[in-house]
Amino acid sequence: MRARPGMQLVLVMHLGLATCSLATCSPGGSTVAGESSSETGAAAPTTTNATNTTPPGNLPPVAKLVDDLGADLAAPLRVGFSSAGSQDPDGSITLVHWDFGDGSGADGEQVEHVYAAEGSREVRLTVTDDDGATAELTRTVSVGGCPKFLPGKTEGKLAAEALTEASGLVFSRRSPGVVWSHNDSEDAPKFYTFSELGAPLGVYTLQGADVRDWEDMALGPGPKPAQDYLYVGDIGDNNMEYASVTVYRAPEPLVDPGMTGVVASLGGVESFEFTFPGGPRNCETMLVDPVDGDLLLVSKSVDGSSLVYRAEAPLKSGVLAEVGKLEFGPGGLTTGGSVTAAGDWVLVRTYFAARMWHRAAGTPLHQAFTGAGCDVSVPMEMQGEAIAFAAAGLDYYTTSEGAKPPLYRFSRG
Repeated sequence: MRARPGMQLVLVMHLGLATCSLATCSPGGSTVAGESSSETGAAAPTTTNATNTTPPGNLPPVAKLVDDLGADLAAPLRVGFSSAGSQDPDGSITLVHWDFGDGSGADGEQVEHVYAAEGSREVRLTVTDDDGATAELTRTVSVGGCPKFLPGKTEGKLAAEALTEASGLVFSRRSPGVVWSHNDSEDAPKFYTFSELGAPLGVYTLQGADVRDWEDMALGPGPKPAQDYLYVGDIGDNNMEYASVTVYRAPEPLVDPGMTGVVASLGGVESFEFTFPGGPRNCETMLVDPVDGDLLLVSKSVDGSSLVYRAEAPLKSGVLAEVGKLEFGPGGLTTGGSVTAAGDWVLVRTYFAARMWHRAAGTPLHQAFTGAGCDVSVPMEMQGEAIAFAAAGLDYYTTSEGAKPPLYRFSRG
């Protein structure tokens, strides 16, 4: 605004609309003979127990559980289970049994199960060795809940002297560890790159672009397959006086996160000029669907009632279509947004709050907003206008206007 994240649990298919969170495991109990770990940080730890029953003179078997979950955990949910890593130190495992917590079970080292309904279920793995000794691990699966996040943590500061009005934020997928940002108004159309800890890397000028009030940026597809494109929206209009707004698109260059002081120019810049039905609108939120390339603009209004506009891919200049409305309540001024790399979650922030929605596979991005959404936190910032999902998963980051603004990370719990 001018002045202004053994047994291996693997998600193998997503089948529905509801959301699901799955807790990671940690060993518990006083006679633990199992192992439990999380390699992906899919969700917050809940109740997990490891127990064993052992005949005299026999070493107990060891049950192991590792999870590897993606961000889209919608119900009905098909899950693959594996007991790989379970062992018997003085013999062999003869039986692997699964109790899925919903009245059904199965035997075998690798099985699949579909959780069709919302609610919490306790999954129990029991392994039996050749002497009849057993070991168990349990965990809680919560289907239908919102994702949980840890409190925000400062990763560093965006320490480029020239970046004083950060209004957009993007995490590169092509160049891991690289962050893109921009000012909302400047003497030249520039992007700034940083490390994930905020160290400045370089400045990139967009050839042929102009700056009036750049308010948000995004990463998405474009005309060339397998190429990520940077989008920036010259979409701010506080006085609602401009007849049109412009969105610029340029191929994302490869950035070396170990090289600093880079000064470069971005070619191949395209521009798209859009008008709103019913007259000018002030927007600070721009979203690009990584799945089909649709572009969404979200208006900013004091009453917290934000209209959603769509430009259908392939993009071309013209009149935007009004496709929805977001209600944040009085004072809920929308200032930025982001979409996960998989396109399955969308996030919109205001100065003091944020909300994310699950997007069902095979549906247009704007239809995600028909759901209630999940409220998530943002920090107290001077003028928080930027928010972005990490390059993979559901972790998200925020930053604000001001000199050397902090970069906050909210990790999936």
